Order: sequence, then structure tokens, then C-alpha cells
Amino acid sequence: MKDTGIASQLNTLGGANTYRFKSFKQRADEIEINVSRRIVRDFDEPEEHGSYFAEGVKKWNELNCTKDYTDFLRRVTKYQQSLAQVLYHKDDIVCALEEYMSMEHELVVEAMLDLVTTLARDLQDEILPYYERLVRRITPLIKADAVEVVEAACNALACLFKYLAKSLVLDLRPTFNLLSPMLGGERQKANVRRFTAESMAFLIRKLRGNALQQFVEHVVHTMLECAPTRLPDFQNGLALLFFECMRNVETQLHSRASAIYTALLRELYKEELDGERLEDNAVYVLAASVTKLCLHYTRRESAQQLWEVLFVDYDVQARAVADKTTQRIQPLVILLGLLALATIVRKGSRVSEYKPLFQRCQTAFTIAKMLANDVEASQMIDNDKAVAIMAHERIKWLVGLLMQCNVQDMASTGKLMLDMVVSNEPMSTVLSMALTLARLGWAQWNQILLPYLIRITVDHWAENRDVLLLFWTELFQNGLFKVQTGSITLTVTSRGQVLFPTKTSEKSTGNGKTGPINIPQELVDWLIAPVDWKAVADQQQTIPTTEREEFGGFEDGASDVDQDDRSTSEAPSHGVASELAIKSALLCVLSHVSVDPSVLLDGLHTLIGQLVAAVTQLTAQMAENSEYLQNVASNSGEQGDAMQGDDDSASMALGLFTPKDGRLYWGAYHQLFPLVSLLGSALKLEASAAFHAPPRLVAENLMDSWCLILDRVLPAHSTNPLLVESMFKAADALKFVTTTSRGGEATSAAIKQKVAAALSLQQLEHLVPMLEHNLTSTQPSLRLWTLQLLSLFEQPLMKPADKSATQEPCTIVEMGIAL
Repeated sequence: MKDTGIASQLNTLGGANTYRFKSFKQRADEIEINVSRRIVRDFDEPEEHGSYFAEGVKKWNELNCTKDYTDFLRRVTKYQQSLAQVLYHKDDIVCALEEYMSMEHELVVEAMLDLVTTLARDLQDEILPYYERLVRRITPLIKADAVEVVEAACNALACLFKYLAKSLVLDLRPTFNLLSPMLGGERQKANVRRFTAESMAFLIRKLRGNALQQFVEHVVHTMLECAPTRLPDFQNGLALLFFECMRNVETQLHSRASAIYTALLRELYKEELDGERLEDNAVYVLAASVTKLCLHYTRRESAQQLWEVLFVDYDVQARAVADKTTQRIQPLVILLGLLALATIVRKGSRVSEYKPLFQRCQTAFTIAKMLANDVEASQMIDNDKAVAIMAHERIKWLVGLLMQCNVQDMASTGKLMLDMVVSNEPMSTVLSMALTLARLGWAQWNQILLPYLIRITVDHWAENRDVLLLFWTELFQNGLFKVQTGSITLTVTSRGQVLFPTKTSEKSTGNGKTGPINIPQELVDWLIAPVDWKAVADQQQTIPTTEREEFGGFEDGASDVDQDDRSTSEAPSHGVASELAIKSALLCVLSHVSVDPSVLLDGLHTLIGQLVAAVTQLTAQMAENSEYLQNVASNSGEQGDAMQGDDDSASMALGLFTPKDGRLYWGAYHQLFPLVSLLGSALKLEASAAFHAPPRLVAENLMDSWCLILDRVLPAHSTNPLLVESMFKAADALKFVTTTSRGGEATSAAIKQKVAAALSLQQLEHLVPMLEHNLTSTQPSLRLWTLQLLSLFEQPLMKPADKSATQEPCTIVEMGIAL
């Protein structure tokens, strides 16, 4: 049925045009179905013959002159002379209405729907035998393409409900069965679900006591029997149904909202929560959707009706679990989830006071502690999955409270909650909560949470250093740790680095004695610990055929014991596959932690020496089977010639190849690429530390590292972007420290001469053949770093145009950087 009416509507939004175009969706959104409002015409009596149906026919005689309506008029005229005739011939009139409602003529259908409402008003309970027939005929019309027909169909349905309310509320389940396809049980448009919900809301508000609970139970069972593909839409339609029952005018909730919401919660409490999350339960999703719709509609004051229902039920369930008078913890877990959800809706603007929420959240943590320590209480609980879900939901609720509460509530109550969490919850739970708050951008993260994390790191470093290292790496690498440089606190330096205490906890020194834990020193010692780099390179050769298990974050419900069991059963500490990740993570953390510059520079210098030796040795070993790498090694000063060679040997060295075993292997260059990148990261950190360390110490260590890499690594690995970038930053740092004195200390003349020689024109002529092929690389970053590295060297002089002109330095490199 197409909308052939005029799409232009009266312009009520201002502007010069009297009419403006409105789409079907805009016109449908303006339809509002509400038969509960009583207006003057509801009390009017029919003027002639005492029949509303007769007056409706008379009205449409003037408005509708179509042939189909004229035929209908001839058919029913003899039945509508009086109310008595209408009552006597009601069967014939209903049959005629059904027949003409099925016509694809919107003008006729609109008239028939209006006459249905007048007939229902005349017959009252006498139309009940025809109720199901009329509903089945009307409901398809709600899906019509003509907005006028849609509105007329919804009004007709609502009027039927209104005039038959006393009979229908005795058992509303058959009516729901008739309308469930329109609520999403079958594929429907969103506006159809909304119109159906608005039409039926009037009836549900009239349900009381057991009738209401039985109806809600029937609705839930019908939803659970729905096909999985239709479940999301059906849940949406049912959420709209309950919301329409609970809402009132002007952002207020209806007086029956508490009873309806309570009935829905009572049905939800029967669920067993067999999934891993609350969201895996379809009934919980329904209740959560209703809660969100109500809170979005209301304001802070009008939402108190909803909060009171949740508070009362939560207090009852929490008392029952604490007093060990119930074996079911599911209702408490469900209420935790709903309260956590309600806290964050509209950024907490529906919460009038946070103190009651903090108190109830504290109760959840107290109950969790009781279940962990009291064997009898924990054995009473009949659902272990619900306990695991509770651990997640109470943390989620606390995160929501911390994000939304004001500074006063945070200082008075929130701090106590954090003390309880850090003291009683597993370390993995605290770390997960900290990462969540960091991702959400909690404003008080540095001031309040960072001291706790520093204390946890120091206390648990000895037995959980792998997990803690990955946590800090996740924090720093993804930019979650944000601090303003220049501000000094007890936990952050003026450079924005985390300041760990050096004497907070004690560790075993191996001789039976104990000593203080110094986290920065522990990181440096771990960084320079010897590694079998050959095993690391071999691990990088074969391309995995199956997915490897990767670090998946910090699970809220996992305990330290569980993590230890997994690490023990799956691998002894960390295998060679993760050595690269560990070293890279250490470099990342050390760049954001306050470390003694001399200790850091010595450690980095040692690591660089290890990596240079390993890369050089491995490159030589791999060159034995690669003509290409042999050419590179023997012509390190003539890189252009080194790149010449047999295509097959170059492919096996640089690309992919498949030997006789049929597996796919990386070439030698790619096997060493991660090690060379790690070397570049170490040199980059050393260059960064040079700007804040004593110039003499920096110049000596950094100069040695730079020359070592330039002579032994760069010739064969000049296309590694991270290595080229680190070489540029190291050279830039060398120029800085040789021209700057800090604290009255300056670099020696010998070091200055060495740096000048390393960046001389002669060295530039030696370096250009190694790097010239980078200038045509498809990687913009590699081209840029190469040009910036070349720009730090002494530039050749351009040939003058005549003998009298002065020679000027060549600016081709600067022009390339500008481009």
C-alpha cells in the first residue's frame, strides 16, 4: 500500500515557506498513541439515534466519496438507523468492516478503521466475540506505507483495548500473543514496534497483583522461546512495551512504574546465570534496556522512583546473603549489574547522591570478602559462575562511581573503597581496574590511583614481575599514562616519569639475607641479563601455521594462583618466543621511569654491545648459505655494488622461500629484523637519556654505541627504519652534548674531535652508498629519517659559478627534508 498522499506538511519550525517536505519517518515519529487521556468528546452523547457508529458513518459520507466507500455505505445503511439496529446486526457490520479493511485503498481503509472505534464504543463488551478477528485484521495495517493509515490503525487498536479493558485485563496473555509478532517476534520496522507498544501500554497499567506477575512471566517465556535470529529485535520491542507502561508525561514516571518494574525484576531473579557475563542472559538484557530507557527519559528527581526499587531489593538480597539465609546469590549479582548500569547512564546525571551508592558498593566487596574467607558461606552458594560474575560487576560498578562522582565524594568515600579493593582483591583485578580507568581518562588517576600501583609493583615484583612489566608497558605504550611535564609530585618527576621508592619492600639476596627492592635497578638488571639470541633468531624463521596464544590482558576474575598455574603448565617462566617482547617492554618502561642516568646508560651500553655482537655473528653465519649476504659483508663500504647479485639468492635472503619440507620460511634478513629493531630501540633510548645525563658520560657511551652500529650493523641492515631513526637521534644527541655544558661539566676535547670526525664529510661519503637506496623506498618514514641523518654530517661545497664566488654548502638534503 503506497503513500499517495501529499508529503508536504504545515511548517511549524519557522521559515518563509508555509509548507515543508517531511519524510515517512519524520511523519511517523510524530504519531503518538495514548488513549488514557480523557478529553471533552469522551463525555459527548450521540445526537441522533443514540449511536456513535451512525454518527461516524454520517461524518464519512461527507469526507469520503470513493466508489468502495459508497458500496460499503449501501451495505450498512439499513443496519445503523439506531443503536438497537447496530446491536442486532453487529455480526453483519463487523463482516463488512473486515472485508473493506482488506482493500488496498488507503482512503477506504482509514474510514473503516475510524468506524471500528465508533462501533467498539457502541457495543462495549458486546464486541468481545469479534475482538480477535478485528485485531488480526488491524495489526497488518500498522505496517502500511501511508502514515494516515498507520495512525488510524494504532488508534483503532488502542480504542479496542480501552473499551474492552475490563474484560481483557482478566487475562492479558492472549492479547499479547496476538501482538507479539508486531513487537519483534517477526521482522518489523522500528516504528511498528513502537506503535504496538504504545497501544498496549494502557492495558498493562491496569494489571494488579498476580495478574501482573503472570503476564510478565508469560512475556519472558515467550521471549526465551523466540528464534535466536529474532531475539535482539524482540528484546527491543518488549523493552519499549515495558517502558511505555512505566513512563508518564513531562519526563515523569507513571504511578504504576514501581509495580511493573518490580514484577520484571522478580522474573529476572529466577534466572540461573549460566553464561560468563550478565549480558549473556536474555532476561537481564531486557531489564537493562528498560532501565536505560526509563533513565534516559526521566530527570534526576523523577528517577528516584526507579532508584528506590533497586535500593530496596538490593538491601534485602545483600542482607540475606550476609546472614546466610539464602543459597541464591543470583539476585544480588543482577542488582549489582543494574546499579552499575544506572550509575553511568547520562554520565551519572540521574544520580542525586553518591554516598548511598558507595555504601552499597562497599557492601558488595564486604560480601565478597566473607565468601572468600568463610568456607561455610561459600559452600552454601549454589552457582559458582554467579560468584565470578559478581567479581566483575562490583569492579565495574566501582569504576563507574569513581568516574562520575565529585571530588568531595571521592575524598570521603571513594578513597576508602580503593583501600578495600587494593587490600582484598587479587592483583590482576586491581591492574585491570587501573587500565580501565586509564582508558576512560579518569581525571584523578595520577593523584589517587598511581600511588597504589607503585606500592603494588614494589610489593609483588619478586613473584609477578612478568605481569607487572606487561601492565606498565600497556600503560605507557598506548599513551594511557598522561601527566603534565613540569609538575612535581611524590610519584611523578618534573619530566613526567614515574618515581619508584627504593626501600619499600624486601627481597631475598640468595645468601639468606634480605635487601631493599629498587625497581629501576631491577629493570636494568633484567634488561642486561644474557639471552640466547641465536635461539631467538631461529624462533623468528618459521612462519607459524597455527595461532599462538597471546597475552590477553588482566582478567578481573582471575586470581594470582590461577595465573601461576597457567604459566607453570604452559611454559617454564617465559620462552624464547617472548624474549624479544620482554626486552622491548623493558625499554618502553625504562623510558617512562625515573632511573639514575649513569645506571641507565651503562645498562643500555651493555645491551647494545650484546645485540651488536649477536647480530654480527648471526649475519656472518647466515651469509655462509647466502651469496647475497656474502656480497653485503665483503662490500660494506660499497653498498651499491653489494645490492647487485643473483635474484634468487637475494630473494632467499630478503624475502620468503619454501624449502623441501614445504613450510614457509622468512629469509635471513627478516629473521634478524626484530633483533635489529630492538637494537634501534635501545640506541634511541640511550640518545633520549643523553639530554638529561652528565655530558662526559653520555658522550663516551653514546659515541661508542654509534660507531659500533655504524661499522658492524648498518651496512647489512640499512633498510631498517627504526635503526636509521635511532642513528639520527644518537647523532643529534652527540652534537648536543658536545656543544652544551650542564652542571659545570663539559665533554673533553678528545670526544669533541671524535664526534666531529664521525660526522665529517669523509664519513658522509662512506655512508651515502649504504643509504642511498633508502631515498627511493616506498616507506615515507625511512626516506625522512635517512635524509635527517645525512643532514647532520658536514655537507659538501657546491662548485661556484665563477672563480670569484665563494663556495656554499650543498642544500640538497635540506630540500629533500622540506619536501
